[in-house]
Amino acid sequence: MSAALLLLVALAAPGATPSQRLDKMARLVSLEDRRSLGAGELDRYLRDPDPGVRRRAALAAGRIGDASLLPSLIDLMNDNEPELRQMAAFAMGLIGDKLAVERLLPSLQDTDATVRGRSAEALGRLGDARAGPAIARMIVESAPKGAAVVAVRGDDPGSERDPWLELRLSLFALARLKDARSAELALVSAGRSRFDWWAASWTAMRLESPLLKPVLTAGLVSSDALSRGYAARGLGALKDADSVDALSALVRDPDSFVVVNAVRALGLIGDARGAPALATALLHKDLAVTREALLALAALPPDRSLRARIVPYVGHERPMIRAAALLALAKVEREEFALVLSGLDPDPEWSVRAALAQALGERGDESSVAILFEMLKDSDPRLLPPVLEAMRKARGPDAAQTLRQYLDHADVVVRATAIVGLAELKASGLQAVLESAYRRAQPDADFDARIAVVESLAGLKDEAALRLLREVAQQDASRVVRQRAAQALGASGQALPGVGPEPDTRPILDYRDAMLPYDPPPGLSLYSPRAILHTSRGRVEILLNIVEAPLTARNFLDLARRGFFDGLVFHRVVPGFVIQGGDPRGDGNGGPGYAIRCEIGQRPYGRGAVGMALSGKDTGGSQFFISHVPTPHLDGGYTLFGNVTSGLDAVDRIEPGDSIDRVEIWDAP
Repeated sequence: MSAALLLLVALAAPGATPSQRLDKMARLVSLEDRRSLGAGELDRYLRDPDPGVRRRAALAAGRIGDASLLPSLIDLMNDNEPELRQMAAFAMGLIGDKLAVERLLPSLQDTDATVRGRSAEALGRLGDARAGPAIARMIVESAPKGAAVVAVRGDDPGSERDPWLELRLSLFALARLKDARSAELALVSAGRSRFDWWAASWTAMRLESPLLKPVLTAGLVSSDALSRGYAARGLGALKDADSVDALSALVRDPDSFVVVNAVRALGLIGDARGAPALATALLHKDLAVTREALLALAALPPDRSLRARIVPYVGHERPMIRAAALLALAKVEREEFALVLSGLDPDPEWSVRAALAQALGERGDESSVAILFEMLKDSDPRLLPPVLEAMRKARGPDAAQTLRQYLDHADVVVRATAIVGLAELKASGLQAVLESAYRRAQPDADFDARIAVVESLAGLKDEAALRLLREVAQQDASRVVRQRAAQALGASGQALPGVGPEPDTRPILDYRDAMLPYDPPPGLSLYSPRAILHTSRGRVEILLNIVEAPLTARNFLDLARRGFFDGLVFHRVVPGFVIQGGDPRGDGNGGPGYAIRCEIGQRPYGRGAVGMALSGKDTGGSQFFISHVPTPHLDGGYTLFGNVTSGLDAVDRIEPGDSIDRVEIWDAP
């Protein structure tokens, strides 16, 4: 039985019968899925005598995000059960209304450590400047005493019950607040870092402030690889040229995560003194490092002497290396890049051709534009969006005529790219163009083009644009599009129209069946289903979280049983971050033809966490990602619906274009 389920059993009201509780839980997940308050039902459930129901209602309130529920959540902060106070604080953070600040600030002194941490987390999401100093004081008071430097090892970044959770959540809250001054109070004492801990290095990295350089320089020499890697990336973000030598030394670190981040940092700093270390990194045994070194060389000042080091990789067997090599060569070979290309056949891999388009767009010279025009004749529609974007960068306003030609293209992503490009250029007659593009996109099953229209209209702010936004907010077939239009109207000071439900094109879910783990009938064996990904790099086993993310987990199971994932590739691989797959297009723009609701939960993104990829709230479908390392900035923003239980070595080996051969589902006790 999972820890979450044990908690729910412990919170059950003594007099509640299983059928009554299950009915309430099923109704809660139904309301949550429909993003509905149910004519006051949800508010009543927040006051239910069953503490388990109150906890699940608080989670639903946060996921729905309606500020009218704040008074009941604030009342729940006085509950005797710490688990309920934790969830109420978490929910108020998700809702995002600053009216919650006054109640959350005193909760930084709660008797329960996790309540304090969740209150800090919520305050970080709310972005109120008053919270920073109070959170910093809480960190100093909560930190172990008696050591000049607190060295933390062996914590579990993927657990919501780890003993270091309070400190972690508090540090990450300061990063969300972008409060470097308070972070300095919490992390630096007498010019030295208080902590030798990856969470401290990560926080300093995210804040990008010179005030926290002592934390980053200390992290560079930590015995912990995560600390070294995050510290290296933080110094790169600071563009700290004084760190070039130290970062160059880290290129020889035994841990690839550290090397990747040191290489990226040298690219961010852009100092030519980093070139020798990057040239050395090209020869690294890990091809992910080679790729990052090529990308970093592309960010340095042009140096033709590097040409001989880069050219051999243009013909490499791996597409990801060829793509990065073209970007690097375009930078160092300013004069003769077109001549080099004339000796090459078009690459058989579309993603390499897309990288070439990016390089040509950044060069922007006459010969580059001529090649881009030829690339528009490519038969693969996935190539057209990067080529059109490169055209916009290279030609500026002169690209408008070309972009207009693609407003009627059969591919919805191509049309969306043309719409966004014309909006970026502030093309003449844009209002009429956007209205026509919206009409053209109304029959689309995918809403990419309609979202592009809404985002472009939001920048116009004239009456005609507002009129079309009101129409979209009231009549579009997709709730996601209507919600975006309503938000755009709100940002323009207009009255927000109500956003109703959308036609249900998603797989049908029996809410009562989904909630069985909360009150299993006698004799029912409890288990969590597993998905086994058979990939070209090995077997990856995922334990699915059907308790906190039942809709997402069951959607994944449904797609897997239909063979949806079989033969798809991992289209996005960011070393030291995530791998991402599940896109039938293979370019990051595809899905199953419907969108599911987000199910944000308290579990943090540790190594091996499986999350649902999004292009905004409630836009999940089939694309999923697996994290290489702890990624706290994803916490509370993306549905975490599983964890890798075996096969992380295969996850680490996966490269862009590697395939999911098939997905096997184990769903028996």
